[in-house]
Amino acid sequence: MKLNALNNNTALRNTPKMPVLFLGHGSPMNAIEENEFVEGFRKTEKSIPRPDAILCVSAHWETRGTAATLKYT
Repeated sequence: MKLNALNNNTALRNTPKMPVLFLGHGSPMNAIEENEFVEGFRKTEKSIPRPDAILCVSAHWETRGTAATLKYT
C-alpha cells in the first residue's frame, strides 16, 4: 500500500494517543540474549497500554519508493 492510500483507508479508527518510543536495538545479540537492555524492553512493554498498531521505521531497508503494510489485530 502506498503511504498516501492511508488517508483514504476507512478501516483505521480514531484511538487515544499513545506514547512514542524509540527503541534502538544496539547489538543484534539483544534479540537472543538476556541482558539489561532486554529487561528494559520488557519493563517498557508492561508500562504502556497494548497498541492496536505499531509503526516501525528502519534505516536498514533498501527498496524503491515508500510503502506501508497494515495488519489489524
